[in-house]
Amino acid sequence: MLKNHLVRKKRATSYDVARAAGVSQPTVSRCLKGDAAISAETRERVLRIAAELGYTRNALARSLITQRSHMVSVITTEFTLHNNPGLIYALGDALRRTGIGLILQTIENDSTIGTVLQQTLEYPLDGLICCAEMDPGDLARFTAHGLPIVFFNRAVEAPRIDYVTLDHAAASRRLAAGFHRAGHHDIVCIAGPENAPVSSLRVTAFVDELARRGLSSAVAQTPDFSYAGGRAAFAQLVRGRGKPDAVFCANDQLALGVMDACRFDLGWSVPDDISVTGFDDIEEAARPAYELTTVRQPIVAMAARAVELLLDRIADPDAPARRLLVPGEIMHRHSARLVAEGADPA
Repeated sequence: MLKNHLVRKKRATSYDVARAAGVSQPTVSRCLKGDAAISAETRERVLRIAAELGYTRNALARSLITQRSHMVSVITTEFTLHNNPGLIYALGDALRRTGIGLILQTIENDSTIGTVLQQTLEYPLDGLICCAEMDPGDLARFTAHGLPIVFFNRAVEAPRIDYVTLDHAAASRRLAAGFHRAGHHDIVCIAGPENAPVSSLRVTAFVDELARRGLSSAVAQTPDFSYAGGRAAFAQLVRGRGKPDAVFCANDQLALGVMDACRFDLGWSVPDDISVTGFDDIEEAARPAYELTTVRQPIVAMAARAVELLLDRIADPDAPARRLLVPGEIMHRHSARLVAEGADPA
């Protein structure tokens, strides 16, 4: 019986090109770099033979010589990849503009980051942009290898560790204040998973600000940050306590699910019967079907700053830590009766 076998063709090297062209390997390298000292005839012959052999430059081998791979890893959670791909695009675009490539690594959630850290160290990387949280032990083991790291949307306080993050707490407090000024008094929160640091930061700040103003809030956790999770969690919460008059959600996907639970499962009008706010300002938030009031993160600008911080850290590994806290912008749309600071409640 005949068996089919995949035959893997040996990858051509610069030495193969040199032998076929009758020149030295350094001459091949100089031809590929466009060295003006090489004659046009020699360069044309070398490039033609390289094309015939299917030769491409080996970035890994070159990195061993230059000690720079011009590649950066980005670690992010599965939820961010699925529901906020604009963040990954922004980081990739900011890196590309500086001539650096991106290696994407995904983890289930912040608590599982240890599963990819060793793998990250095995790549010949120039640095890491981490969109997840590390515990002190993982961070110490990682930084001991000397690979520059910048945290994105995670405020990690450690020597020579840079970060750029939205001021989640300040934006959440402003939303709470806006609810209070609008006269809302029965307010609930739909939070993400318990092991999600950004959700905890947003919800804690919101609840604390309400408490400072003499109001309390019920909090419902969801198993994930999804639309379906928000819709189901809110419906279950309402069955146990009745209708609130306002809902704060830890992200936009949850908020969209809550809005549809109100409108299609419960028959309530948004915002006439109930106000709903989200956080992040994803693309769907501004669509006419939702017009969600939410907090906008300037993702493109934050991504550019993250890449800038990483390049600075590569250039000066011992520089003091730079920690950038970026304000969020509340996008006042039509899903909530919210009164901005200084506005007339009437």
